[in-house]
Amino acid sequence: MKHSFIITMICACSLLFGACANNKTSKEENVCKKDTVYGLVGPGTSMHALQVCQIIPADTIWFVIDDSTNVQNANLLIGNAVEVVYHKTKESNVANLIIGDATYANAVGSWVMPDPIDPKEVMGVEIDINGKASSIRMATLLFKSWELTENANQIILHGESIGTGETFAFSDTATIKKVDGELTLHMQGTGVTYKKEL
Repeated sequence: MKHSFIITMICACSLLFGACANNKTSKEENVCKKDTVYGLVGPGTSMHALQVCQIIPADTIWFVIDDSTNVQNANLLIGNAVEVVYHKTKESNVANLIIGDATYANAVGSWVMPDPIDPKEVMGVEIDINGKASSIRMATLLFKSWELTENANQIILHGESIGTGETFAFSDTATIKKVDGELTLHMQGTGVTYKKEL
């Protein structure tokens, strides 16, 4: 009788310790578990905090950026598409890896070419964050907005062409290339090439 009681207690203790060990593993997995979020960099982003605006489902998520976060390819410009690998702590979401769209980062800036009427001057397009665009010294070709495409190093520029008494909307596809160490913007079907101002 005493012998069977001891065996029963040993089995019960083994089950209890096994359950505790499993519970510990489960907690460790929860701490170390990493998730991924896709969205756009929000306007609240700073040096130590990343705001991501998800489109589907519509949501805003905040992440802590600390010394352990890999931001080498982050390209944290407002409006840029980003992928964030993160883990949860009791206090917050901590970003482990942030990857931003390199095409977006390369596209933002001033793109110019010599003015054919006055070669001392330049003309072109200013590509800004959040999909905004504007013309540089061009009165009849008004760039207004831009967007990324599914292809790397390719964007679409939208605007209005103002002719003699007629205005029509246009959408031009452009490809970003590196030529002789300089970034260039090639407008497909037009033969026009802009260089990025540094």
